[in-house]
Amino acid sequence: MAARTGAGADRAPAASAATGSGTDRALAALPAAKRELARMLLAARSPVPARPAPRSGAGPVPATALQARLLRRERHTDPGTGTGSYAVRLTGRLDHGRLREALTGVLARHDALRCRITDSPDGAGPRLTVDDAPCLRLTRTDLSNRAAAARREAVRRQITESAGTALSLETGRTSWFRLLTLAPDEHVLVLASHLGVFDGWSSGVFLTDLAAGYRDGPDTLTAPELQFTDYADWQRRWLASPDGVAELAARRGDFAAAPAAPAAPGGFERGHLPVRLDRGPGSPLDAGLALGATRGATPFMTLLAALAVVLGRRDGSPDVVVGTPAAGRFAAPLEGAVGQFTTVVPIRIDLAGRPSFEELLHRTRAAVADALSHQRLPVDELFTGGTQPYSVLFALHNYPAVPFGLPGIEVSPLPGPPARHLELYSPDPAATFACVGLVERDGEIGGTAEFNRRAAAPEDVTTLLTGVEDVLRRAAASPAAPGITF
Repeated sequence: MAARTGAGADRAPAASAATGSGTDRALAALPAAKRELARMLLAARSPVPARPAPRSGAGPVPATALQARLLRRERHTDPGTGTGSYAVRLTGRLDHGRLREALTGVLARHDALRCRITDSPDGAGPRLTVDDAPCLRLTRTDLSNRAAAARREAVRRQITESAGTALSLETGRTSWFRLLTLAPDEHVLVLASHLGVFDGWSSGVFLTDLAAGYRDGPDTLTAPELQFTDYADWQRRWLASPDGVAELAARRGDFAAAPAAPAAPGGFERGHLPVRLDRGPGSPLDAGLALGATRGATPFMTLLAALAVVLGRRDGSPDVVVGTPAAGRFAAPLEGAVGQFTTVVPIRIDLAGRPSFEELLHRTRAAVADALSHQRLPVDELFTGGTQPYSVLFALHNYPAVPFGLPGIEVSPLPGPPARHLELYSPDPAATFACVGLVERDGEIGGTAEFNRRAAAPEDVTTLLTGVEDVLRRAAASPAAPGITF
């Protein structure tokens, strides 16, 4: 579920010490080597707003907690783990020069697409450095002289290879494009991006900007109101502020009694399974969602309540914690920036007292609202040292639909390999049973379950979903009957 909350970002007072004209003149008089340090010291003395705001000055900023974890994994475990891939078919006369210029313009617009992560010389941890000039990595391959079947196979292979490209946060090689020419009026554009700088929401931002740059020219692409570096700088300062320290401590207290999810003895080995929930007149899913709607619950809340029942029965516990990926763009200006803002929000569902499903929906609504109000807390700061309390992740994605159009060109998405998200969403992937990611589209609900083969078999994941449908069937028949949980 890509949650969207919040309005405009809070702004620092115009007369603050870090932005006053006298201070700016004093900073300008300092040697360049000392100027940015002075800005950082002044910023540290200023109150930290509750939401990100444009930062004062330039220079490196601390990497986010998630980026620091991905960097460690990239260095020591699996260099290819952090790569995501997206492909679109372009049908029509494509101007290669305009496309190249538009791609370069999008890279120039977003700091996240020009950054590297390096170690701080003072040992303060990894930091983001933004390169001034964009570096477009674009490979062009002409497949037009091959037979139709050979072209299809080559496209499939290129998309698969793109998803396996080993990108690098450390070197700044965080994106790679492939343009495949199938015919004079047919192309496939494939984007490989590092998940440390590019989340699911970013794909819509990127495609919108690419269309504008191709249509109107790259000079029309002005910088977004907030950059990812503004967010990263704010996150570290806010976590160290009194408000951040207090919220983190209180939230840790909320989960102090929840047992940590045990790591699978064999560690982690990825598996994927396509999943679909049956819909149609009279189906358990439709009946359950209709019941939820009458009780003010969204489809996500209704499915989450049913999943909590299944997990509670499986574990024999009335206290269930499910992790859900949230967009993390809790300030409206962040919605226009490319970056990795995703966080995992743990949701604690109370099944105690043999509630009816109606009562459980009420509890779930309250739990979801409370959990989403804490999107500012990165999961890597919330759960450290093997304390992750969830073994199952669940999402019903609602990324905004983006009509991507180029002048004279029809654009359509192409399916690609399943995403690799367990390492992104879990501080310890070995402690995760499965991540079920669903999308509601054209009246259907389906998607992919990514699971840990060392902890589960495909039929174990299927059992979770058939259990959800069974709970919804019983709930629709007797929504007020007690004892839905056990």
